[in-house]
Amino acid sequence: MSRLPPIPVTLVSGFLGAGKTTLLNRILNSDHGLRMAVMVNDFGAINIDSQLIVSQTQTTVSLANGCICCTVESDLIEQLGRLLDDRANRPEYIVIEASGVSNPAKIANTLRYPQFRDALAIDSILTVVDAEQFERLDAEMAQLAMEQLDVADIIVLNKVDRVGRDQLDALKARWLYPSARLLECEYGEVPLELVLGVGRLKSGWRLRPAASVKDEDHSAIFETWSFSSERPLSLKALRQALATLPAGIYRAKGVCQIAEASGKRCVLHLVGSRSEIRPEEGWDGRTPQTQLIFIGRRGTIDAAKMQATFEKCVA
Repeated sequence: MSRLPPIPVTLVSGFLGAGKTTLLNRILNSDHGLRMAVMVNDFGAINIDSQLIVSQTQTTVSLANGCICCTVESDLIEQLGRLLDDRANRPEYIVIEASGVSNPAKIANTLRYPQFRDALAIDSILTVVDAEQFERLDAEMAQLAMEQLDVADIIVLNKVDRVGRDQLDALKARWLYPSARLLECEYGEVPLELVLGVGRLKSGWRLRPAASVKDEDHSAIFETWSFSSERPLSLKALRQALATLPAGIYRAKGVCQIAEASGKRCVLHLVGSRSEIRPEEGWDGRTPQTQLIFIGRRGTIDAAKMQATFEKCVA
C-alpha cells in the first residue's frame, strides 16, 4: 500500500480573548470542500470554546481540563493517533486551536514526534493578538504572550477597529518585530488563502468565502506575483531568495524543478518567514518547470526586483 501524504496542520494560538475562536469559525464556515478535523483546547474542566464552534460539518475533538502544551499533551497524542488510524474518514486538514495560556512551540514539537513525522506537516502557526488589550497584560502574562509571538509564522492583529492609528503604531513598535508577517483585521476577517496552505492539497483550487461572511474586495489590500521558468533552479540560491523576501509577502506556493533533485517534482510552500521545499514525485510525463505564486500586501511587491532575484536562482 502506498504511503499516504502528510496531513497539513494549522495551529491557531493567541492570548485569552484575542479572537481565536472567531477566526476558527471563519475558517470552518468557508466553502473549502475539505474533510477537516478541528481540535479545540480550553484551560478548564469545561471546554467552552468547543461549544462556540458553529460548524457542524467537521470532526471536532475537545481537549479540556488542562493546557494542551503540557498537562493534556498525552490526550493530544492519543486523539491525533485516532484521526490518523481512521482510514475511512482520514481528515484532509487539521486545525488546532490552542488555549490562551498555551505555548505553541511545545505543541509544534509534539507534532514533530517520530510517530507523526511522516503523517503530519505543520502548515502554519498563527498567533492572534487583541490590539486593544495586548498592552494591558501584566508582566507574567505579557511574557507568555511574547512566547506566542516568537514562534508565529503570521501574526493576526485583530480588533484594530477598537484602537486609534497612533495606538496601533505604538503597539507594533513596542511588541512586534520589524520583519514580522502581520495581518491587521476586524472580527478575524483575513483572506483564507493566507492562513491555509491550500496549494498543497488540490492543484488550482482556491478558497471561496462562505455566503455568511461579509464579502470584501481583498484585491484592494493584497496583490500577487508569479514566477515561471523551464530551466532548473539551484536549491541553495532559491532558499537564499526566499530568506530575503520583503516582510509584506505572506505566502508562496508552487512546484519547482530543482537541479539537485533531478527527475523529482518539488513542492514549495512558504508561510511567513518559514519555507519548505519538498521533493514529492516525478513529473509523470509533464514538462519539468517551475511555477510559483506569491501573495503579499499591496505595494510591497516590486515585480522587477522579484523577477531579477528569482532569475538569479536558475542553475
